[in-house]
Amino acid sequence: MPWPAADRILGAKGYKKIMELQNIRISKLNNQGIAVRAFLPAEDYHVIMVVCHGFRGTKDNGGKLFAFAQRLNLIGVGVYAFDFIGSGESDGDFGEVTLSRQADDLAWVIDFVYNCHKLPIILLGRSFGGSTVIKAGSCDERVAGFVLWSTPVKLQDTFAVMLGDAYQELEAGHELSFSDEGGIFWIGPALINDFKNHNMADYLSSIGKRPVLIVQGISDEVVDSGNAHYISSYCSNAELVLIEGADHRFSNKTIFREDITIKWLENKFLCAK
Repeated sequence: MPWPAADRILGAKGYKKIMELQNIRISKLNNQGIAVRAFLPAEDYHVIMVVCHGFRGTKDNGGKLFAFAQRLNLIGVGVYAFDFIGSGESDGDFGEVTLSRQADDLAWVIDFVYNCHKLPIILLGRSFGGSTVIKAGSCDERVAGFVLWSTPVKLQDTFAVMLGDAYQELEAGHELSFSDEGGIFWIGPALINDFKNHNMADYLSSIGKRPVLIVQGISDEVVDSGNAHYISSYCSNAELVLIEGADHRFSNKTIFREDITIKWLENKFLCAK
């Protein structure tokens, strides 16, 4: 499969290139396009990490992705990040978002990445992206490990808290509009109705002995830390890290989350390289 044209990331004069940035578009069968950004080390790499953003997020994570991807490249990890359908630069309408749709998006990205590299894949999910990682990756043997940042598995409880009274309105079949720093958006009842189609305990059990890293802020105002303990209880090879004072977005503590993730990757996947 040929690569699209790539922008090359170069160091200052006299320094060698450290990574290659590729902007990719994956077309699904319904002709909707998934916008993907790949950060590939200039030298050898041994595993690929696919990064999934959270609810109302985008692949670049407010610009934080670039420095994190560079750190991962330096230890021999290639990085792919993408916008779910309806988010960021991908096609589609956010209002039709469901866990099922996001899991299908991720499955397309996994297929693309594996066909290109034939390397072990690590899935990293932030918040609802982590829920998607569990759903899409748990039964996919090409996925060698999981990184879950602030991830809900008690979906009804989490979204009921996050949406407040609007949750009951969605359950009743209404479409509702909301606003956040990204602007005005709407959500349809499919988001809530789709939760009943997913048994997160079954998905977690299917992960088996594959390594799982769970990073959770104790002061998370959106995802209760009970979710992290629940995930850990089902995964026999899980490492649970709770961070004091960290909120849902890990405000002012992003570097701690990245450091923990990099150390875990080095211990689990790169120590013999």
